[in-house]
Amino acid sequence: MIGLMPHGSCFLWDPWLTSLHAISDGAVVLAYFSIPFLLLLNRQYIDAQIRPVMMLFAAFIFSCGIGHALRVWNIWHADYWAEGAWTLATATVSLYTAWRLTELVPQLLNTHRDLVITRAVAEQDPLTGIANRRGLEAALHALPPQPKPMNHSLILVDLDGFKDINDTYGHGVGDQLLRLVAEVLHSQIRTIDVAARIGGDEFALLMVGCPPEEALDKVETIRQQIQQIQLPDLLPAPAHPLISASFGISSFDPSQGLTYSYHQADTALYSAKHSGKNQVKIAPPEGLPIRPTPL
Repeated sequence: MIGLMPHGSCFLWDPWLTSLHAISDGAVVLAYFSIPFLLLLNRQYIDAQIRPVMMLFAAFIFSCGIGHALRVWNIWHADYWAEGAWTLATATVSLYTAWRLTELVPQLLNTHRDLVITRAVAEQDPLTGIANRRGLEAALHALPPQPKPMNHSLILVDLDGFKDINDTYGHGVGDQLLRLVAEVLHSQIRTIDVAARIGGDEFALLMVGCPPEEALDKVETIRQQIQQIQLPDLLPAPAHPLISASFGISSFDPSQGLTYSYHQADTALYSAKHSGKNQVKIAPPEGLPIRPTPL
């Protein structure tokens, strides 16, 4: 039927031109009708605040689909009054929808901005300004599985004798120390890496694309820099506290999940703490003993 002579002379009785317009408008009709259908199937996910506007939007899209269907119909018929009347109805719905959106769009944009800010705050440690445990976990879960093993390193850091510093000099000095340690960690990693405070005086590092053997030199540099930290509030002081930290390094494979790698790094950290502290240990493949790194 698509090749039959169209109504009037606007298509010059050309079957190819007729086919082009009929197929193009027919495809638009199919697309326009599918959008309200998808919204209907997923209506339970639409927030009550925007549901009225979404219904208007669906009506507008559906009306546009009918308008294109009438254009196909009028290739062979002359119901231009019907097409014009429906175009007027579509214009009315679209103008009303646009008017409603002028009220709703600023609210939605503000809500999105607030959500972004809230998420950033929720994943940041308020004392040190680096990531917290939630931020670290989000970064770990965002890593895609890699075909090669040991592409990333997870490092746990625990300050030595932090409780004694708190008890001797007060929590204000302890908080100052935590901030200075966070500055050292943050200054020694790349922009693609993550430094996090995961609780108390325990920190963690995620070194992306860096296996433990390659991360070792950087971690050793961090260990030495933490030793050089001076607490300004205590200077000059004849007995400035010795500040040091112990480190446990584990490979992190996203396909194995966080729990396994965290346990490996924690075991290495535990070994470092109980072997004299102020040292770095790497968690070896399962079943092999943990080896210390030279100081």
